[in-house]
Amino acid sequence: MEELENKIAELEQTIRVLKYDLIHDSLTSLKTRKFLEQEGKIYFDATVNRQDGRRLEWFGFKNLSFVMFDIDHFKSINDTYGHAIGDAVLKVVAKNIEEGVRKGDIASRWGGEEFAVVLLGASEIRAATKANNIRKDIERLGFNNIPGMHVTISAGVAAATPDITFEEMAKRADKALYVAKESGRNQVVTYGDIE
Repeated sequence: MEELENKIAELEQTIRVLKYDLIHDSLTSLKTRKFLEQEGKIYFDATVNRQDGRRLEWFGFKNLSFVMFDIDHFKSINDTYGHAIGDAVLKVVAKNIEEGVRKGDIASRWGGEEFAVVLLGASEIRAATKANNIRKDIERLGFNNIPGMHVTISAGVAAATPDITFEEMAKRADKALYVAKESGRNQVVTYGDIE
């Protein structure tokens, strides 16, 4: 009987690990892109009533914003210091992004050196302020064991509006990120700034 109980406990632990791995990035421990897309759509639909275009105020949230972050010159970090250091930088940036948002927000690794955050209840301006605070925190980071290495990030921000889908909001944030990178990096640009 004890052997059976031990096997059941092992299986339950395996299931917990598999569930965790299913929704978390293996390197950074942030949520996966797939998880962010699925949960973000739920947040989006709860914030914007798709039938008549009016905002719903579920749980008091009137706004929803999407922030896309990208590590500036990440390829040169990998090329100069190696992939092990590049992975360490990804982990540190991910940790700072996760610590810079609230518990109910969703922080994820979007892919490569890109990260995405869905901010519940944040207007585009508030999301840009939050993104800029995270950007400043990362800019101040010191990598003591690597002399001369300086890490910065760029960010693009877009807010939910009744006339778009969740996917379009993500594309708007990506477009704003592109502008941030093309106009000098280490800055935050909102979609409202470029439209």
